[in-house]
Amino acid sequence: MPHSPTAAPVPVPSRTIGKQIFALVITGALLTLNSMAAQAGAVWRDGSQELILSGGKGIGSALIQQKSIAGSDMVGVNWSYQFYDYPGNHHFQWWAQVSYSHMWIDYQGEDQKQQIWELKPVVRWYPQREAKGIFGEFGVGAAYLTERSFGAIDLSTNLNFSLHFAGGYTLENGHTISLRYSHFSNGYTNSPNPGFDFASLNWHAKF
Repeated sequence: MPHSPTAAPVPVPSRTIGKQIFALVITGALLTLNSMAAQAGAVWRDGSQELILSGGKGIGSALIQQKSIAGSDMVGVNWSYQFYDYPGNHHFQWWAQVSYSHMWIDYQGEDQKQQIWELKPVVRWYPQREAKGIFGEFGVGAAYLTERSFGAIDLSTNLNFSLHFAGGYTLENGHTISLRYSHFSNGYTNSPNPGFDFASLNWHAKF
């Protein structure tokens, strides 16, 4: 009996794989945070807000970014709204954050500027029961960069994923100082994907 020819496998585009991997990572992170909230007994918080003023620098290629924008400067302003508290032996907070950053650089005799808009949820962790003293922070969301070319970096998309890691200290009066590393990437949904990074020192005024 003759055998029917076997169909050749259809290659999956790399950008599709990148989207699937990033979606799995984000889904896993959200499920983990939801599980933590359920176990700790999440408490709705109404009215806790922060106005965050930032100043910083672009960084080199030592971390995720593939090229250097270490000669650039940045200033920014963020607004955060705390909507969940996780009491327990360790204190967790969940914030919604909107951010605007302005960067500039003199690159090869040309004055270049970059504006970045971000929207993301942020998790803050205190190693003690009270929300004061040292803490760690993580945020992931979406960002829009107005310029695709800035310094030595050429992005393939304006819309990117936004990721940051931070550490800081909350004073007795509720105000906070933090040091943050911010990274922007299209998650390999397009090519090239050189990444875009900066570091900032931030003052959080609670109100």
